[in-house]
Amino acid sequence: MTATPHQIPDGVLPWTRSCFVCGEANPHGLRLKSRHEQGLVVIRYAPRDADRGWKEIVHGGIATTVVDEVMTWAAILYARRACVAAELSVRMLRPITVGQRLRFEGDVAAGKARLIQTRGRILDEAGTVFFEATGKFVPMAASVAAACAADFVEGPDAIPVREIFGGG
Repeated sequence: MTATPHQIPDGVLPWTRSCFVCGEANPHGLRLKSRHEQGLVVIRYAPRDADRGWKEIVHGGIATTVVDEVMTWAAILYARRACVAAELSVRMLRPITVGQRLRFEGDVAAGKARLIQTRGRILDEAGTVFFEATGKFVPMAASVAAACAADFVEGPDAIPVREIFGGG
């Protein structure tokens, strides 16, 4: 991570009950777990048949959604507060196919108190880049962030929520 004011240990990040990407109670969601790995937020995922857009090609919106997740987490770890996307820009370099084993990565390029700029990408196991993204994220207002934080779940192997959100 290029810009980080706080040290966050490597490991599984908490997840939520409701999120489409990580929500454990979302019946239509992906139920993916993010990890913090040496300054990067990482999700490993092989897109499902239900993620297809046309024939064997994964829908670009699904790929963008998972990249948004890793970039959002990068912003959260930087700000130590729940964040939301204000702007996303994506560049699809190669088609992604159903079942392809992929690594989604996100980190912070630059950060200030009210605006965090992130980068994301999707790679295959050989390191070929299929997708690149940038994002601008803003921390949530304190009242909304508290409600958001209450939706988080932490498993026994996850980094505790209080370590990420600085005790709150």
